Amino acid sequence: MEHVDFTQAYREHYPAVLAFLRRRVPAERAEDLAAETFARAWRNFETVKGPVLPWFYGVARNVMREYYRKESSTPELDTIDDHDSVGVDFSPNVDLSLDINRALLTLGTADREILTLHAWEGLSAAEIAATLNLSAVNARVRLHRARTRLAEALEKTS
Repeated sequence: MEHVDFTQAYREHYPAVLAFLRRRVPAERAEDLAAETFARAWRNFETVKGPVLPWFYGVARNVMREYYRKESSTPELDTIDDHDSVGVDFSPNVDLSLDINRALLTLGTADREILTLHAWEGLSAAEIAATLNLSAVNARVRLHRARTRLAEALEKTS
């Protein structure tokens, strides 16, 4: 990977990381969590071994998980059963059709997360793998399975 200056990476990717957080946390907390994300990223920037944006998303995801753990209002992302329908109502934050919103809410957290990383953040399977600390093959399989479950859920809501 070519050397990327932190300041340049920050300027280029701050809007995307802030948008990522705004779609996942209360609006009044997004900027604070983005600041914490970049503070941590700055301390560990020399560890980046691939594309910078997925790495920033991974850091933001960890910051978000800590926020929700402290708030105790939302279950930890990795501890929710794939078939648990507990989740965040995406409609206030993202303009989705009601059918897609309903279908997303029937999916487990892991499926919602991988689908939104792909659809909202525009990440490829390889970038999702970097964000979630998975192998590229595992990310592709999870994305495929999540898409299949979303399609099945859409058929049920239609």
